[in-house]
Amino acid sequence: MGKVGWSDLPEELVDVIANHSSSNIDLLRIRSICKPWRSAVAPKKRYLNRFKRSLVRKSDLLPNTFFRVTQASSSCPNKGWLIKTRQVSESSKINLLSPLSSELITPYDKTLDLSKFGVSEIRQSYNVQFLHKRTEIYRDLSRVALVDNHVFLVDYTDKQILYCKRGEERSIWRRYVEGFSDVIVHRGQVYALDLKGAIWRISLYDLSISQYRPSTPVEYMYYKKRQEIINLVEYYQVNNCKDKRLVEYCGDLCVVHSLYGKFPLKRKIVERTIGFKVYKMDKELAEWVEVSCLEDKALIVASDGCFTVLASEYHGCLENAIYFSDDEDGYNRRGVKGEGVKVFKLDDWSIINMIDSYSKSCFKIFNLPFL
Repeated sequence: MGKVGWSDLPEELVDVIANHSSSNIDLLRIRSICKPWRSAVAPKKRYLNRFKRSLVRKSDLLPNTFFRVTQASSSCPNKGWLIKTRQVSESSKINLLSPLSSELITPYDKTLDLSKFGVSEIRQSYNVQFLHKRTEIYRDLSRVALVDNHVFLVDYTDKQILYCKRGEERSIWRRYVEGFSDVIVHRGQVYALDLKGAIWRISLYDLSISQYRPSTPVEYMYYKKRQEIINLVEYYQVNNCKDKRLVEYCGDLCVVHSLYGKFPLKRKIVERTIGFKVYKMDKELAEWVEVSCLEDKALIVASDGCFTVLASEYHGCLENAIYFSDDEDGYNRRGVKGEGVKVFKLDDWSIINMIDSYSKSCFKIFNLPFL
């Protein structure tokens, strides 16, 4: 195979090299290599404008913790259950939450003594609850990244990132940047995902933000539309990616696409999840490639973060599957007593609903027999 010159490299690879540059000086050097590189690389590093206006809002930063719980007296002592807890302060009691939706599931007349079980922490996440003057909760946001003294929050309704310093979250939030759907801490760095699936890196030194990865592919679904006048069937395409999330998978930062379809329900049209696609960056090809198999892992898509677990360590957990919650009846009752809890199988693109198949073993990962 002959040698490949610098000018023969594909523009996608040049773009990856430019995105890994740390300063505008590096970009100047890259652009000076050859004419194709000069035309492919912007003269300055791409930074987004940040909004400095402060939002005075009373809010609480609530820590959540995911645990794997095992019981020595169970039939399979090496397998466990997935739980999520919330303890607002050291003096308050620990509440048990739905792992997918953060809904409170601990019965008020029961207590769970975790000292009687094998408990191993998986990860921590956070919710931010904005309050009225009377301390009534009016918004509960769960896409939060906390590192050092910096708190980044995705307001998914307005598609923007809010920012504050640790200790100011009860009073002052600043509008940081618009057009984003998720935020994550990966290897000590903060990364944000925009609405097109591009990953951006946030500098904790000066709070600047620059593009780290290009946009992921657009997901299209084709619909038929009949024109009544001339009886002509016309096909049109619609972007059916409902949501985009960030997840760590096998040490890499990946993007999860949630795909949806529209269905009639009680004289109205509702949107439901019909599948998922996971993308990882192929560093040799310098492009996003679809992850067709999660191998021995399962992906948990929770309201406050996405993460993978080893399926063999949990009761009934399916390999190569994605567990998630959906708005089952159009009233945003996700994860309450199993409503809307589903599992998507990547091998055949089928979805199993927990409320219709409560006895199925694939949901035992969430079913705590000791409650």
